[in-house]
Amino acid sequence: MSYSYLVTKKSKSTIHFHFRSLISRDLISYFNGTSQFQISLKDVSNNQTLLVSLRLKEIVQELFSQIRSGMKNLTLDDIKKILRVEVRKSILYSRQVNVETNKHTERSHLKGMEYVLDLEQNIHDKVSHNLESYRNEVEDKLEVILQSLDITVDRGSVDFKNLRNKFIDLYLLRTSWIKDLVNSSDRSDNDFKREVDEKFRMDLFTELTEQELNLKLQVSESILGSSRTLSNEQVTVNQEVSSLSKHQSTRISEGIEKYVNEKTGLTTKSEWELRHKLELLIECFGDISLGKFNREMGSKFKDDISKLGKNRTKLKQYRDLDFHQIVKLNIKEEDRISRRTVNNYLQYVSSFFKWCVINGFVDVNVFEGMKLKIKVSQRDERDIFTENELKKIFQKQNFIEFTEVEKGKWENYWCVLIGVFTGMRLNEICSLYLDNIIQVKCNGRGKRWCFNILEESHRTDKHLKNVSSQRIVSIHDTLIDLGILEFVELLKKRHKNRERLFQELKLSEGSYIRNVSRFFNQRYLTKLGLKTKRKTFHSLRHTVINHLKQKGVDISYVNDLVGHTHGNIDHDRYGKGYNCDILHNKCVSKIKYETSHTRGIDFKSLKLDWGKIITTRVW
Repeated sequence: MSYSYLVTKKSKSTIHFHFRSLISRDLISYFNGTSQFQISLKDVSNNQTLLVSLRLKEIVQELFSQIRSGMKNLTLDDIKKILRVEVRKSILYSRQVNVETNKHTERSHLKGMEYVLDLEQNIHDKVSHNLESYRNEVEDKLEVILQSLDITVDRGSVDFKNLRNKFIDLYLLRTSWIKDLVNSSDRSDNDFKREVDEKFRMDLFTELTEQELNLKLQVSESILGSSRTLSNEQVTVNQEVSSLSKHQSTRISEGIEKYVNEKTGLTTKSEWELRHKLELLIECFGDISLGKFNREMGSKFKDDISKLGKNRTKLKQYRDLDFHQIVKLNIKEEDRISRRTVNNYLQYVSSFFKWCVINGFVDVNVFEGMKLKIKVSQRDERDIFTENELKKIFQKQNFIEFTEVEKGKWENYWCVLIGVFTGMRLNEICSLYLDNIIQVKCNGRGKRWCFNILEESHRTDKHLKNVSSQRIVSIHDTLIDLGILEFVELLKKRHKNRERLFQELKLSEGSYIRNVSRFFNQRYLTKLGLKTKRKTFHSLRHTVINHLKQKGVDISYVNDLVGHTHGNIDHDRYGKGYNCDILHNKCVSKIKYETSHTRGIDFKSLKLDWGKIITTRVW
């Protein structure tokens, strides 16, 4: 009998075995794109090989199950939300094509129409003559969307294929709609949504149906006059219409749609999260008019969401229950969502209602001031690393071996070092481009090497947390001693087409942090026995801030270094950041980690020969 998980290996005259595990397609992204891995059983005796391999197989299957348990299956609600987002993208794209078409002359208008017709012909050709290839193309796109939302991807499932077909139908509808727009049609965005709803029959935009129903009720009432006897339900509808203004009669779902459409630069993940949190209002109260909200309803919403269980969309005991059924379960407090999560929901709905006040949908933000008090102070949410813990993290035997820097995992090596000497956020480090490492003129004649941390309009993958996050940070002398400038120059020289500093990192959920975060938080800290709930890569940022604070460095310098606001209008609005030379001398140069007054941590032992490590090979 042959075993697929055992592979024979020949070394000179001897034969030994490797344990092999194939990684299924839905989990490949969790293993950096690797489709299989092998473990040598060379030191295992022949009569024990099968027993050991069977145990390894059990361990691997258990690991795969644990990963999948953190994922969720594709549900009808997921499909609807994904399609709504895609419809919105289609509307924005169609509008962009329309406004970019030159309609000032007949010839230019015809040229625009030719472009649109080419788009239409292209997609029809794919569907008619190369459908299988086009399906794979759409499936690849869909797979990325689902994985970014931690939804289990099974490309062979009926649900997945149905969703793929709906994407294709949507693209066909979109080209037809673009053609109508360029032809100066007066069709609105809602017309396109209705067309999609008629095609899919999934009630994606129920607010449109309700608007039409309300309009018909009002027209009917106007015609029949007050002499007709109305049912109790009709009286309720008419009372609501008469007591609320047109804007205040807007349904929650319609308000959410308008609110999201005004947001710019949202990633798929961000839009999903925004909609998910705001749609809790509909789960709690139904899709009622925004103008009906009052303070009592705000308090009820806060009380109800405080009773929700953790992972309610993933755990079997909650998955098939609706919002009100879960609230009535009286879940134990330790199994409920945290106070911080409750506040996160309240922050989202409060921001939404603030927008509603500005736009006349409601008179008052009933969620303002609703947040729960958190007992743990903000600065205690993340632990710092002590100097002795830093010594263990950066001990040569640990750091060089486990970062696997000599095997091409350069990001594991440099991200941690940059973090501990700059306090930069992980995504700020991971999204650096080679040209973001610049020389800046100092106060004198010299120049200083710096990280240029900024958003760039032509690089949509780069996102900063807030406006104050944009800054220039001088590169610490220790990083220069370890060869970061040599590392950058070798990348430019030997990888001609390379743009990003850590191009091996893939964009996931709007950032590049996934692999480094998992390496440091889950594997490395655990291996060193330093892992706690409050110690993560972000603790390096807190470590830098605390380190400088204990050295008496002025807080304004520290804020400039890490991209915090100063809490002072003169600094924040009118003042520019410190010159990099001043910031370096007054702040960055003060970062010196010591386990005692006379003994510093030996970072120089981590120096490597980058000329040998960086070859022309792309890992």
